Amino acid sequence: MTRAVTADHVLFDECIDAFRPEQYNSSQLINGSSKSFILTAFEINQVWDLGICNVHPSERVILPGAYSAFISKIDNPKWVERHNSHLFGIALSAIISFVTHKACKSTRDDYLCRNEQLSSSDLKELALINPVLTAGPGCTHTSLSIERQTLIAQETKILVELLHDIDYKKYVIAMQGIRLVHLSIINKRDDFGLAYLLVVSAIEAISQKAIKRDKVKLKYQSDKAWEEKAKDDVLIKELLDAFKDARGNNQYLKERYIKFILDYTPVDKWEEYVSHPMQDLADYIKEISPSHGMEHMIKKHWFEKYPKDLEPDMIYDILADSYTHRSCFIHRGEQPPHKDPNPSFNRFFQEYREYNKMKFEEKLLPNYQLLIGISKYSLINWLNNSK
Repeated sequence: MTRAVTADHVLFDECIDAFRPEQYNSSQLINGSSKSFILTAFEINQVWDLGICNVHPSERVILPGAYSAFISKIDNPKWVERHNSHLFGIALSAIISFVTHKACKSTRDDYLCRNEQLSSSDLKELALINPVLTAGPGCTHTSLSIERQTLIAQETKILVELLHDIDYKKYVIAMQGIRLVHLSIINKRDDFGLAYLLVVSAIEAISQKAIKRDKVKLKYQSDKAWEEKAKDDVLIKELLDAFKDARGNNQYLKERYIKFILDYTPVDKWEEYVSHPMQDLADYIKEISPSHGMEHMIKKHWFEKYPKDLEPDMIYDILADSYTHRSCFIHRGEQPPHKDPNPSFNRFFQEYREYNKMKFEEKLLPNYQLLIGISKYSLINWLNNSK
């Protein structure tokens, strides 16, 4: 049961249950259809048939300055009640963000979901939920090609079907991971460190289910020799027992995180999983003006490093660093060392150089777009492999 009044607050467990009830009882439903709303960071130009629901084309609301909002009505499935029907919209907004890597939000109450028609005032109220900067530095490219929109709708439908097909406990785990990615995306502009923390945590959350501790724990060939020595030496025995206790408490979370990424998103697939930052713009320009060749926008530049250019040990270190930077933020509030939250041309990595105590430090950092791509496909591949 959901709360009688959600009071402008979200408890995502309620949304998980609204999207796929663990127990469906049609006799408890209120007669009549229900709806919810999503606000995307791009304009939807066609109806999306997602199987269980339909997403209608966006209604654009012009806001002050260079901001706009894009509001789409959702025809909710039959099991969603009219009371708190917005909970389905929140769950769907998380899934669409997860698929598109773009900010998508829904309402925190069902008040406007009850209206048959939205007034001008209603639309302005909804628009406040997810204003999108459409021009100037840092703006969002809000016009996607029809081909890209069709692909997004297909990907979303496939994921929705998968989430309704898997075991319910696994469904809950998947939705919790999807929500972490969703929160990462919608908070990225306010705090890059928080977004980084959330996307790494999303990968780690699933890695703990997919990779058992025994798969990565260190094994010491010298254990038997130390045990023999400990038989005759109390001090060695105390030291050995303390070491075993410490080793037993080590969950090898970083090692499981890295192995999960390498197992479920192999490095040779990264070019398939991570699109170029300018890909949507290039596709849109190509669609409206086919004579324009846009390859120069998305090709590999001479200064870029691609995964295929790096040795496996270097890839491992980059992933290990990403986990460490997440830990620095959560334990000390220390931001990741990235200098650009959203590089325009570097598709996978950005170079970090700094003098630290008279020592020159240089390393490659994974772009946010790389981590978000890994989070998406690692979870989907895990779900498909474990059905």
